[in-house]
Amino acid sequence: MLKTTTSKITFAILFLFIFTSFAQAQQKTEKQDSLLTNYLKYIDEADMKKHLSVLASDEYEGRETGEKGQKMAAEYLANRFKELGLIAPVNGSYFQKFELNKTSLAEFRIETLTGKIELSQNEIIVVNPFQEDKKDEGYDVIFAGYGLEEEGENGYSSYKAIDVKDKIAVIIMGTPKGKEKLIPNEEARKSVYLQMGFKSKLAMTKGAKGVIFVTQKADYTLFDEMYGHYFKDPKWSIPSEKKEEKPDFLMALSTNDKLPNLLGYTDKKWKKVFKKWNKKNKTILETKAKVFSEMKIEKVETENVLGYLEGTDKKDELIVLTAHYDHIGIIDGKIYNGADDDGSGTTAILELAEAFALAKKDRNSPKRSILFMLVTGEEKGLLGSSYYSENPVFPLKNTVSNLNIDMIGRMDKDHEGDPNYVYIIGSTMLSTELHNLSETTAKMYAPNVKLDYTYNDKDDPNRFYYRSDHYNFAKHDIPVIFYFNGVHDDYHQHTDEVDKIHFGKMQEITRLIFATAWNIVNREERIKNDEN
Repeated sequence: MLKTTTSKITFAILFLFIFTSFAQAQQKTEKQDSLLTNYLKYIDEADMKKHLSVLASDEYEGRETGEKGQKMAAEYLANRFKELGLIAPVNGSYFQKFELNKTSLAEFRIETLTGKIELSQNEIIVVNPFQEDKKDEGYDVIFAGYGLEEEGENGYSSYKAIDVKDKIAVIIMGTPKGKEKLIPNEEARKSVYLQMGFKSKLAMTKGAKGVIFVTQKADYTLFDEMYGHYFKDPKWSIPSEKKEEKPDFLMALSTNDKLPNLLGYTDKKWKKVFKKWNKKNKTILETKAKVFSEMKIEKVETENVLGYLEGTDKKDELIVLTAHYDHIGIIDGKIYNGADDDGSGTTAILELAEAFALAKKDRNSPKRSILFMLVTGEEKGLLGSSYYSENPVFPLKNTVSNLNIDMIGRMDKDHEGDPNYVYIIGSTMLSTELHNLSETTAKMYAPNVKLDYTYNDKDDPNRFYYRSDHYNFAKHDIPVIFYFNGVHDDYHQHTDEVDKIHFGKMQEITRLIFATAWNIVNREERIKNDEN
């Protein structure tokens, strides 16, 4: 009898303990939910419009990396972080300063041995320049036909009768008549860009020092319109003490009418020679030329802008919230203000910082710390976030996740008239736990915003997973989410202006991001990576 009574008492105490623990946990959850809902309202479209109207104004000259407008934007952002009471985490500064190399092709031309210019810089697109300067350096220039090869009994080789080792090969775009399948990919048969890639690789394996491709004028013009600016514009990089080993290999594109002179023929004589070559593919067409190539390297100083909000009992762990505040500046006298790209993300970060700063002021600080980081040099190759990931102010091992925002103020063509969506990219790549938290948060706090996973694929041909700043965290195994609304006709155009931004849409997406960040920083356990 006594034993039974004791068991009942023990059971009652155990039940009371479990019930009390559950009730306390429920109260904590309800309190967090109430707080979260309260601070969401401080993310306001009117504030967003105010900030974006400044940052994307003509006064800021398109925020080109290293230029006056970018520096003005950095000051504006740092001042805002200071107003909000955020800590300046870089030795008492809001700026993480660093230097970039801006490398451009200062001069390029090809001359005959007598000094006649056969190809000047304005007649050619240098896709890959020589890495070392060439001053009056002599090269054998040899015709390599279509620059193709196929093994087998009925094989074909443009290199069968010639030796291109240490020479510059001149290659025609396309395929010989009836040999279209030498380029197995139908898309590549139509693409100058794709053909240049694999034909160059083959030439390199044969020992060539470079390739000059020639194509029809219409194809050259189209290539120039689509890619010319990329290859003609300076290349940006972070200086490294360790010199990057790159092959000293020339790759360039010109037009068919330059082919005869490149190989030392008059137009009239070339027609006869080419006709003979086209029949037998054995005639060796070779000449000598001099190459002048000079690179110019300019040092550019720039800065990321960082604001830090310290957490409480888990303050050594942190989440990093990012957007890029640079854009592409002034081109041909037109200011590219980049209101959506990425003025929208930059403005969202300011609103997130304000909401979390108010929570801290109300003594509702998050458990984990938060780093609000606006990076520079994104348009030059994700350079600001790359610099931070290699020179972190806070240890990467303590960084639990990165939420990155890039272009959330517009709609793409697939969602015309439907602003209630956001592309989610990267959430499933490293952490199922983060993905599930994102899904649950959206259902509770942003039920009207559809999470679209169209581009959440490493193999997506657009490669969006690799094209914004979250990638420099993901490559260090830090779970990420990239918030994005897709491209539109004003992407990288001078028409990307504030008056086209959907601020109500921006507000809803930013509130979703706030709720997601809130749940990450206030959960008991840090977000875990998947085992694989």
